[in-house]
Parts: sequence; structure tokens; C-alpha cells
Amino acid sequence: MSNDRIKEEWPNIPDRLRRRWRKLTNEDVRWPSGSAEYLAGKLQQRYGVDRREAYLQVFEFECEL
Repeated sequence: MSNDRIKEEWPNIPDRLRRRWRKLTNEDVRWPSGSAEYLAGKLQQRYGVDRREAYLQVFEFECEL
């Protein structure tokens, strides 16, 4: 994910993130320096998915931006 659109859009997408992934907390989505890597890590933590699955979900979300 060299061109991190999530990082670029982070200030504008907290509500979208919470709608898509309900287990993310307000603190998770309000983190000032969010990125695709950060989001994937939070998905691993909150949902118990492996790294590959987390990045796949992040990539799918990124394609919708």
C-alpha cells in the first residue's frame, strides 16, 4: 500500500470506519495519524483476524474511497 489513501482521508472518514467496523472505538478512529497499516493493526486487535485478512479488508475499504 504505497499510496496510502486512508492516511490522506483519515480526518474525513471516522464515521465510515465505525459504520463498517463496529468494534472500532472512538479512540481508534480519532487517532490523529491513522493509516492503512494502523487500521489493519486495529482490525487484527479488535476482530482477531490474521494480518492477511486485516490488510484485505483495509484494501477493499480503500478501493471504496
